[in-house]
Amino acid sequence: MALPFFNPSRRSVTHSLLLLLAFVVLLLTGLGVFRLYFDFDWNASGVEGQLFSLKIRGGNSYNLFMSERLGATFWFTQMIILALVCVMPLFRPAGAALISLAAAAGIFFLNYESGLAAPVVPVEFSFMTVLVLFLIYLVTSYHAEMRDRRRLTSLMSQYVPPELAAQYSRNPDSMGLQGEQREISVLFCDVIGFSALSENMAPPEIARWLNRYFSAVSKIIVRHSGTIDKYIGDSVMAFWGAPATSSTHAHDALSAALEIQQEIFALNAQYEDDGLPSIEVGIGISTGPANVGNLGSSFRMTYTVVGDAVNVAQHVEEQTRLYGVPIVVAEETAEILPDVLFRELDTVQIKGRSKPVKMFEPLGHLSDVDDETRQYLRDHRKAMRASKAGNLSEAKTLFMQLKEQWGPAKMYDRYLRGIELLNTKDKEKSVSTSGVRTGRTSASSASAPDRPSAEQRIAASSKD
Repeated sequence: MALPFFNPSRRSVTHSLLLLLAFVVLLLTGLGVFRLYFDFDWNASGVEGQLFSLKIRGGNSYNLFMSERLGATFWFTQMIILALVCVMPLFRPAGAALISLAAAAGIFFLNYESGLAAPVVPVEFSFMTVLVLFLIYLVTSYHAEMRDRRRLTSLMSQYVPPELAAQYSRNPDSMGLQGEQREISVLFCDVIGFSALSENMAPPEIARWLNRYFSAVSKIIVRHSGTIDKYIGDSVMAFWGAPATSSTHAHDALSAALEIQQEIFALNAQYEDDGLPSIEVGIGISTGPANVGNLGSSFRMTYTVVGDAVNVAQHVEEQTRLYGVPIVVAEETAEILPDVLFRELDTVQIKGRSKPVKMFEPLGHLSDVDDETRQYLRDHRKAMRASKAGNLSEAKTLFMQLKEQWGPAKMYDRYLRGIELLNTKDKEKSVSTSGVRTGRTSASSASAPDRPSAEQRIAASSKD
C-alpha cells in the first residue's frame, strides 16, 4: 500500500544534505559553540549624528571536551531530529508537516519523562530546531517546484500551446497523461514529391529547407491549440483534444490546415529568393476515438495517440495526390463542422477497415464562399448523385463542364476515366449475354468473376 504524501525524488538527497547542515549549525548554536550577542546603543541626543548603533560581540564558547556528560535524553532528542532530517525530504509538504509534529511530540515526551530541570539544550530550542528545519524544507521545496514548472512549461511549449503548457504545470490533473480513450482530431501534413526534390539538394540544403517548413507548420499547429506528436521524415503529425480536452478540436484542426496552405505560399516566396525549390504539401484530417497517453517501453516513453482516427488521417492525406486537392478530411470531421462548406470527393476502402471512408474537400466557411463557387458545388453534387444512380451519361456531361469551369482537372479526369471504364464493362457484359460468339473465349473470363479496376471502383464507389 502506498504511503500518503510519499514522494521521493532525486533531489531528496540534496534536501537531506542541506537540512543536515542546518541541523549541525543549530545544534552547535544550542550547545553554545556558536554564540553571538547583539547590543543596541541608543543616542537620544544625536550629538554625533547617530541615533543608534548595533554591536556584535562573541561570548564564551562551549567546550565539548571539558563539558559534563550530555545524557541519554539529549542524544535521543538529537536522534529524533536527525531522523526527521533524513525522512522529511521523502514526503510532500503535508506529510513533512505531520512528521515534524510527530518529532516535536516525541521530543516533548522524552524531556517530560526525564524530568530534568535544566537540560543541556533547552526543550524550547529543540522545538525551534524542528520548526526551522521544516521551514527550510518548505522554502527549498517551493523553489525546486517552481524551477521544475518553468522547465516543464518551456519543454511542453515546443509541442503544445504555451497556455496549455502553463495550465498543465499549474494543475497536472487537468491534463491526463495516463492511457485513456478520447475523441480527437488528427492531422497529417506531408511534402508532395519530397524524394524527387531531395535528390537535387545537398544534405545541408535539405536540412535548412525542411527546418523552415517544420517551423512554419509547427508554429501554426501550436497557435491553433494543437499538440505536435512527431515528425516522420518529411511529415508532421499533430492532434487536438488531448492532453487538454477540447470541444472544438475538429474546427481547430481544420483552421490550422487552411492556414498552413496559406503559409506555404509565403514560404515558397522565401525559398525562391534563396534559390531553393518550392514546396507543396498535402493535408489529411480525421476525427474519432483514439487511445491517448504515454506509450513505449522501459527505454523510452512518448505521449502519443493510437487508433482508427490516426490510420484514417494518414490514408486520406495520401489521397490529396490522386485528386489534386490540398486538403482532404474524413466524413466524421465534416459532419461535426456544419458551418463549413465541403465538396464530396469519393469513398475509399482502407485495408483492414470494414467501413469505407467518405472523403471531402473543405471549400471554406459558409459566409466566405461566393455565389459562383456555390453554383459549381451544386453542379458537382448533381453529378455525384447521377453517378451513384447509374446515370453515367448525365454524370459525364456535368463532370466535363466542371473540369473546364472549376477543377481541379486531375480530379475530374479521374471521374471521367472511371465512367469510361464502366461503360466499356457494360458493353462487354451486353455482348457476352446477347448470344454472339466470336470464336475466341478466354478461360479466365469464363470462369473468374468480374474484377473492376481501382478507377472503376472509384467512379462507382457510392453505389453501395
